[in-house]
Amino acid sequence: MSPVLRRALCLVVLAVVVPDLQAATPAKSPSDSGLDGYLGVGVMSTVNYEGSAHNHLWLAPIANFDYEDTFYVYIDRVGVRLWSNASRNIALGMAAEPRFGFHAKDGALLTGMQTRQDSIEAGPTVEWQSPQLSVSLAYFNDVTNTSGGQSVHLSFFHQWLDRGPWDVGVYLDFEHLSDRITRYYFGVPPAEATATRPAYEPLASVNISPGLTGAYRLSKHYALLFGGEVNVLGDAAADSPIVQKRFGYMAYLGFGLAF
Repeated sequence: MSPVLRRALCLVVLAVVVPDLQAATPAKSPSDSGLDGYLGVGVMSTVNYEGSAHNHLWLAPIANFDYEDTFYVYIDRVGVRLWSNASRNIALGMAAEPRFGFHAKDGALLTGMQTRQDSIEAGPTVEWQSPQLSVSLAYFNDVTNTSGGQSVHLSFFHQWLDRGPWDVGVYLDFEHLSDRITRYYFGVPPAEATATRPAYEPLASVNISPGLTGAYRLSKHYALLFGGEVNVLGDAAADSPIVQKRFGYMAYLGFGLAF
């Protein structure tokens, strides 16, 4: 299966069968249907694999919405709030998101390596929200037992612009990867080492991802959707001999329904 198809399939599966909490999206007045946000399709540019110096374009679903302030979908994370306090500024929930692997054909530095399979990570989330800032904390386990590792996400979101047709937010995400995840996706076991690709066994790493997500409403029911993110690999991941570039970029532009 091509990288484009497996990414699209993974996103569709998550959006349909796995609940998620996008705690970094501030609440708004829901529509009569209970939906609030955007759902559409667009062109997305993503790296060939984490650490690749090259991007590819693919047609992707773009989802950033909640249902009755309980069920959430945000790009590649899906989930649900299970409890919130009376003022609804603290919530506990469950979330899930995919982690994408690679094939040997995805880059020159991967030649001769075994495929690293995609995985799904899931676990509990905690959300705290104020008028100016939303903070979320998630602890994920690899529920597909692909890497067998864990990750911790600490995210900050600020609604930068919410005036007229514009709806734009900025965020900053810190992601701690356990050594099991870094070894699986960034490590080079002795059996895969070559003269130009030495064996490498990384420790845990912290990635940092600043980003932007937004929409421009064309009418009450339709909007242009856009966003972007820079993923900065931590030292343990960036030092891998299969990494071409520490900085990875993601961007999308699309069209969809506005709720």
